[in-house]
Amino acid sequence: MKILAFAASNSKNSINRLLALYTARQADNALIETLDINDYEMPIFSEEREKQLGTPEAAQAFFNKLSEADAIIVSFAEHNGTYTAAFKNLYDWTSRINQGNRI
Repeated sequence: MKILAFAASNSKNSINRLLALYTARQADNALIETLDINDYEMPIFSEEREKQLGTPEAAQAFFNKLSEADAIIVSFAEHNGTYTAAFKNLYDWTSRINQGNRI
């Protein structure tokens, strides 16, 4: 089983990253891959940018990682009562890929 684990935080010192990895390690005989959402930075999403830029390579790469995993563990950081802007932007871009065939 392949587990993808990451923190929905762009903080380099996020305890959420440690929590996601700890949780993934609880599975026996799993192949664990961790991601850093800082590796997937993109312009702030808008429909106008999407028309201008198309799908950024980083969004497609993140989508591919999600698609290849058997399980996904995300540890969400709380910022002002919701998730981080960094994760929201990554989600916005990635969620536009292959909208007819959700993973």
